[in-house]
Amino acid sequence: MSYDGVEALRGFGAKYGISYPLLSDEGSAVIRALGLLNEQAAEPIMGIPHPGTFVLNADGSVRSKHFYPSYRERDTGVGVLEHLLGVEAAVHGAIRDASVESVAVSAWFDKDSYAWGQRIWLTVELDIPAGLHVYGRPIPDGYHPLEVELEPIERVLPGPPRFPETKPFRIDGLDEAFHVYEGKVRVQVPVTFMLVDGGTLDAGVRVSFQACTTTECLAPQSLRLVLPIAEQPLVERPQPRA
Repeated sequence: MSYDGVEALRGFGAKYGISYPLLSDEGSAVIRALGLLNEQAAEPIMGIPHPGTFVLNADGSVRSKHFYPSYRERDTGVGVLEHLLGVEAAVHGAIRDASVESVAVSAWFDKDSYAWGQRIWLTVELDIPAGLHVYGRPIPDGYHPLEVELEPIERVLPGPPRFPETKPFRIDGLDEAFHVYEGKVRVQVPVTFMLVDGGTLDAGVRVSFQACTTTECLAPQSLRLVLPIAEQPLVERPQPRA
């Protein structure tokens, strides 16, 4: 659905070979009724909605909705499949692997290219062997929780990492409460690319953790994985904001 007129959408659909219906909400009446009007958008784009997606059940009822404050930010197709519909995509970006203290670590972006305004997901997976666990948060002082960080790149904007639930864990003789991860653990970070003419990037991902058994803690570890991601040319490039 768009606030553009029927003729504008017809020309857009024909130009890019779009076979599904495009809904024209000229005047933004439906956009307003659904509470999606972007009231911060100035002329000449007054009437534009917040970008996002409704997820529907088979009976047409709304199961969930996902919208962003800025009209510049968009999900990718893979992001919609995996994070809105819970469907594992068949193809991802390049996977990088490392291993330390018997813990295998892999990292990848959900696609191998970025475009201006796209939100792309970074996934870091730990494979923790039986008999070991990795600390999560909250955690007592003196111990090291699992951390995932994308190294700074100008106009590449990571959101907060999304960690899975931890399991409660106690050590005999200690009053402190611990929270740990076991087995396969996935941490996911939303990353918005606001680059124009950024070319191919080598994105550095740092992963740190402390692995322990029920009786012994190993030294804290830190890994760095480098993920290549190429620019996907836009048909009409936006001008970069100051």
